[in-house]
Amino acid sequence: MRTLVLVAAAGLVGCASMQNTPQQDIVWEAYRQCQYEGRISNNVQMTRVEPDGRYWYQMMNGSRGGIEIQNCIDEKAAALAAAKRSASPTR
Repeated sequence: MRTLVLVAAAGLVGCASMQNTPQQDIVWEAYRQCQYEGRISNNVQMTRVEPDGRYWYQMMNGSRGGIEIQNCIDEKAAALAAAKRSASPTR
């Protein structure tokens, strides 16, 4: 029983400590901005973002929207990353 409690506690601590990387945050924010601006179809949903910023999306009905999401995410992510770099204090 004690082992089970320790394993469960370790699992909870592990999940609680998992946070997005800055690259993931940039891609998710770019996706939200693209959705808000209506630049990507409701047919396309972001499914996963890797810690290095690579992303996966899924098209629900056909292939409509694939190029649009790639173009918009890449454009927005580059702008967000540049803004973040310029806002960071230099040493």
